[in-house]
Amino acid sequence: MADYTRRERTTTHVEYVLPSPTNWAKLSKIHNAIHCELGPELSQYEDAVQVVTADDQIIFRFVKEKTHG
Repeated sequence: MADYTRRERTTTHVEYVLPSPTNWAKLSKIHNAIHCELGPELSQYEDAVQVVTADDQIIFRFVKEKTHG
């Protein structure tokens, strides 16, 4: 019999979304809002926030919660 473990994981992301194209001032506002929400400890890591694009949007997201079952 094989030794294995089954599990389900759920990850909740917080997303801030801007239309694309956008202007420089909007990026600064998003950066400040996310920095405030994450706090100084988490926002210091360069991989704390992912930036992805989808259609005509720029999405900034970070993990809020991971649930392991």
